[in-house]
Amino acid sequence: MKKKPIFALLAVVVLVVVIFILTQGNTGKSNAVSVRTGEVKKETIVETLSTTGTLIPNQSQSLMGTGNVVDVPISVGEKVEKDQVLATYDSGLQLTAPFAGTITQVNIKAKQADTNAQQGKPSIQLDDLSTLKVQLELSNSEASAVSVDQKVEISSNNHDFTGKISEKDPVALSTQTATGTNASLGAVVTFDNAPEKLFAGFDVDVSVTTNSVEDALALPIEALTYNDKNEPLVYVLKDGKAKETSIKIGIQSDKLVEVKSGLSEKETVILSPNSDIKNGTEVTKE
Repeated sequence: MKKKPIFALLAVVVLVVVIFILTQGNTGKSNAVSVRTGEVKKETIVETLSTTGTLIPNQSQSLMGTGNVVDVPISVGEKVEKDQVLATYDSGLQLTAPFAGTITQVNIKAKQADTNAQQGKPSIQLDDLSTLKVQLELSNSEASAVSVDQKVEISSNNHDFTGKISEKDPVALSTQTATGTNASLGAVVTFDNAPEKLFAGFDVDVSVTTNSVEDALALPIEALTYNDKNEPLVYVLKDGKAKETSIKIGIQSDKLVEVKSGLSEKETVILSPNSDIKNGTEVTKE
């Protein structure tokens, strides 16, 4: 009969031990921060510059006349051949097409005086729309990254095209805006193949390949962060803890960063580390 209290006491002790073990286990888990991770790998990294440009004709010519117009045998939208007569004046002057193209402006009428020169307008505008180019206006930082012959991808209304930088102006031009003076450098993109379903005057998205490295040690860009001195670093996952690691980086794409030093292939890094992640923080993978 005296054994019952002893058994009850033992049961209480066992229960306390179990609760302690469970509590300790749960406490240990709650201290670890759940993180997403990525791996350092060898990759090809392509650095690009994204901007917008304006579609322009392959050739353009503003034709100017003076005097009274006798005949204008063409209209806007009409395709004409090289050397075709576009207008005749009472002085005997004739405006002829310097190349085959499309009439995009007619600012004169028969039996009326041509005063467009005084207004700064062409009498007739001729454009070669058989193919198009893209006019870029580059900022100072963009201009330094762009060179002739760099590869380009052009996108418009879910249509993609390829091309290259064919021209780059030697000097930037300044224009007056509502907020002050704006300087930009002109560059021209030509298509590898004549585009379809594009129209001069519209803007297109342009992605210029400015640099590339094959077989580079690459880091997911989400893992990259900086210290208070603006020096690049990552947190490596090692033995269940976050290890703060300083690195040197090279070129970047929208997804990858080239690692020059500080990491080795196949190391695991923490993605998008938040303020809870410090050097030595216990972490677990999501």
